[in-house]
Amino acid sequence: MKKILYLLIFSGLIISSCKKDDKFIANNDAPSYYGVPTIKVKNYINRIFIDLTGREPLDVEMDSLVILLESNNLNFATRENIILSLQTDTTPQSNGDNFKQLFYSNIYELQKARFLEGIPDVTISQEAGILNGLAYTDSLNGQMLSYFWRKQQAEIYVDVLTSDTALKNGSITFNEMCRRMCYNGLYDIINMNSFNYINAVFDNMFYRFPTTDEFTASYNMVDADQADILFAQPGASKYDFSSIAANSTEFNDGMVTWVYRSYMSRFPTTSEIYFYSTHFQTNSDLPFIIRELMKTDEYANF
Repeated sequence: MKKILYLLIFSGLIISSCKKDDKFIANNDAPSYYGVPTIKVKNYINRIFIDLTGREPLDVEMDSLVILLESNNLNFATRENIILSLQTDTTPQSNGDNFKQLFYSNIYELQKARFLEGIPDVTISQEAGILNGLAYTDSLNGQMLSYFWRKQQAEIYVDVLTSDTALKNGSITFNEMCRRMCYNGLYDIINMNSFNYINAVFDNMFYRFPTTDEFTASYNMVDADQADILFAQPGASKYDFSSIAANSTEFNDGMVTWVYRSYMSRFPTTSEIYFYSTHFQTNSDLPFIIRELMKTDEYANF
């Protein structure tokens, strides 16, 4: 009888010791970054400043952010808050900078490098000025058709130049910024003739070349102003082609590829493309995707 009693007590102790604790989840501890040298933390801060704002942090910015990160165990929430501040803060800094303006100006410069070989703004402004001057001459000579055409072409260049401010203010999308980058006379000069132009748009936006059917439909729009269907959307002009390309689901995939190549120095996996492309399709939130990548240990090299 005693033997049975002891067995029951012993079994009860085992059962009670195995009882689930709702406040504990095994193998789910926050990662410890103890031992990460301060030089790596500084490298991370320096990298996010350059990638987001186009400049290195000031000494006072570096010192305060190192303290902030290290005092919070380099956790993801602190990283995200720092990145978010560099994307959205409009408070004038000690040197007069506005982080939000720097962020969108940097996005603009990166798109110029991607589409327009980094042509400086002064060159774009000169093209607009030349066209406006010629339009003025046309108006004096009563050549109104030429006048309106030149004014329209000048406005296309102005649209390129103002796309950073328009994106920052939310009056255009990132898709529209990219459309403007490939719909102007300088892009035409870089990619002469319709064959090169179509292939360049596909390569710049989608990181691939068109299929035979895609090229035929695109060529009909671009070269002949002929109605056709591309990505299940109708178009009949070069403008239509650029708009269809920039607002397609293919663009979303290409955008994710561009973000990964720019900030992670690699191509995204299939699952990464699917996740962020779907998110962008719904939210049109490029800054969010950049934050998600920049707060990772892969980007930080921790």
